[in-house]
Order: sequence, then C-alpha cells, then structure tokens
Amino acid sequence: MLELISNAIQEQFQNQVVAGGMVLGLMGLILASLRNLPLTLWNYAKRAVVVTAVIDSRNDLFNAYIAWLNELPYGRNSRLFTVIQGNKEDLEDETPEGLPRLLYSPAPGFHLFWYGNRPMWIERDISMNLQVIETVKISALFASRRLLEQMLEDVMRRAYARLADHTMIYSIDRWGESWNLADSRPRRQINSVILEGETAQKLISDIQEFFQRRQWYADLGIPWRRGYLLYGPPGTGKTSFAYALAGEQHLKLCAVSLTNPKLNDQSISDLLQKTPPRSLILIEDIDAFFVAREKQDNRIEVSFSGLLNAIDGVAAQEGRIVFLTTNHLEKLDRALIRPGRIDMTVELGNATNQQLRIMFQRFYPQATALADEVSAQYPDKTLSPARIQQCLLESNDAKGAARLIKEAIAK
Repeated sequence: MLELISNAIQEQFQNQVVAGGMVLGLMGLILASLRNLPLTLWNYAKRAVVVTAVIDSRNDLFNAYIAWLNELPYGRNSRLFTVIQGNKEDLEDETPEGLPRLLYSPAPGFHLFWYGNRPMWIERDISMNLQVIETVKISALFASRRLLEQMLEDVMRRAYARLADHTMIYSIDRWGESWNLADSRPRRQINSVILEGETAQKLISDIQEFFQRRQWYADLGIPWRRGYLLYGPPGTGKTSFAYALAGEQHLKLCAVSLTNPKLNDQSISDLLQKTPPRSLILIEDIDAFFVAREKQDNRIEVSFSGLLNAIDGVAAQEGRIVFLTTNHLEKLDRALIRPGRIDMTVELGNATNQQLRIMFQRFYPQATALADEVSAQYPDKTLSPARIQQCLLESNDAKGAARLIKEAIAK
C-alpha cells in the first residue's frame, strides 16, 4: 500500500505541470515571508531601543497615571488637550464663584515630553466595541524596563498618598463585570456613629483579630473569611457604621446591590473573587433581594444558590469580610445567616437614653444640663438616631433642638 502511494507521488513529480506549480507556490510563500521581513526586523530592532508599557481604563492605575500626567509641565501646557467638567457634587471641583471647575488633560493622540532628562512619549487611544476602553502606551528611548516600572510605581504611591486619609469606595461597573473606584471620601471617625453600649468596640476587636489570625485559620483548614449581619429599623446607622468601620480599619469599601439587573450567578461570583485586597464588601438591604425573588421579578438574575456560592463557595475569595444589612431580619432565609456564613449578628435598634445624651452633647457640648433633662424625659428606643440627628441639625441652639426632639417623641 505504501509502495503504491510512493509511486503515485513520484509520478506526479515527473509531471512538469505539477512540479512547476509546486515550485511557483513555494516561491510565493518565500516571497510573502520576505515581504514581511523588514517590518518584523524593524519591530525587533525597535524593541531593542524602545521600552513600552500599556495600560487601559479598566484598572485604577489608568486614572492615577492620567492624574500624574496632568500635573507635569507638559500636561499643564499641552497644545492638544481634552476638557471635562469636574464632578458637580465634589466641592473641591468648584471655582470660588461656585461654578464647576474645568479639568484639562492631554487629548487622545501622540504626545512627546521629557521625564528625568529622558525623552518619552505616549500614544493615547480610545476604542469602542461592547464598551469604551481608553488605552495609553508609554514609551521611552534607550531605557530599561525598570525605568517605566519605577515611574508607574511612583504614580501609584502618589495616588495612594493623596488618598491616605480617605476611604476608597468601589462600585460595580455599568456592565456588571468589574469593580471601579467610584469615589474616595475623607475617613469618617468611628466615634461619629453612636451605637449602644460596647457594640462598636466589639465589632472592631473582632475584625482586628480576624486579620491577625490568618495562619491560625490556615492551620485549622478553615477558610479565612468573616461575615457580619447588621439588622434593625431604618435610620439606626447600619450603613454609616460600615462606612466608618472601613475608614477606621483602613479597608476598601466595595458596595453591591443584589437587585442590580446586570448581575447574575456567574458575575456575582467573579466579582466577590476579585475584590481589592483588604476589602469590606457591603451588601445593603439584602431583604430587598428576597422580596424581589418572592415577587418573581424577572430583572433579578442572581439565584439564592448563586449568592451562597459567591459568599462561601469553594472558589470564594479569602482575606475579606462581608457585611450584610437588613431592615427586616425575618425576611432572610436562615440558610444565608447560618453560622459559618454569618459569624456575628448585631442588632442596631432605635436610640437609647445614653445615645440621645451623647448625640445632643456632640452638637451642644456646653448644654450638659439640658442634655440630661432631654434624655431623662426620653422614652427609651423611641426615635432612630437618624431622626434625632435631623432634629439637632434643624435647630440653631440647644433649646430649639430639645423642643424639636420632644415634638418628635410626641408624634
């Protein structure tokens, strides 16, 4: 059989038409390869003398780099620049006249500048497919890769130095696929949220102990995760305390709503696996998720089993803590808040007499006698801390605040 095939091939080679066609085809392949050879050689030669780093808008380094670039003399004086309006909700982005501040940045295109007595250039590009992605290619001539690494590390150090006294708040992007740094706010003091008794210190101590016992968890073969549930009526400080706690412990705050129609079982699992290091994941009003499931809301694609798997499945991320908040504990499925998923359950109820007195004196430190009088007449746990704070904010003096609190109690 093999001999027959060999003979047939030899006969084809003896055919001048076939042999000529094969030679022409081979020459065409060689010429096509040689045609691309100059470009290939040029690319290799360029890499020998030019080092390039590529970053895009899907990670936080991109915004940090653009902010750093804007501060350079070239960034401030570029003749090809883009203009955007500052965040109208951020007071730092307002002019003295109260108008939105205009922010200037080198526009998409090619830019040449000097950095450390060395010529560098960037190519800024925007592409639009399923999402808008902006890319920056940073290049340097006759430089080592370490130069760009050091530059980008410096960019991140500067960015984080500006946020040293801020809490970084992450939210899910518009496609429900990744975390975006949505905001950074000055860290809130933990004692600005007045909780009953030793509740605040108990939670702080537990979190500190959790982060210190990583090896202990590993030795026992226990997943290094911690879950907390804060429950109580509206206005009792559940979200405020989680935010203040993140600032107190220098944690990043990742906020997620399970009623987000962009989320499904796969995306919520991926997101909880990709949270930034040392994160507090805040899932607010989780009872709304169960209410939506009962109503068979078709917009909610996250299933209960998908949620459980994301929180403590085999692939769930370690080294992070999860805070759930709810106004209605009775609406939660017991499988969600069982030990192992939720390690500590804390009730934040309406204000006690002591909480009222502390809050009153925070606003009016000199009105000690009036604070004692108001708290003595206050029926325990009648008003939420949010309602008391509203009364204190609406008045310009201690007597007016006391009057508003008494009226709120009467109502």
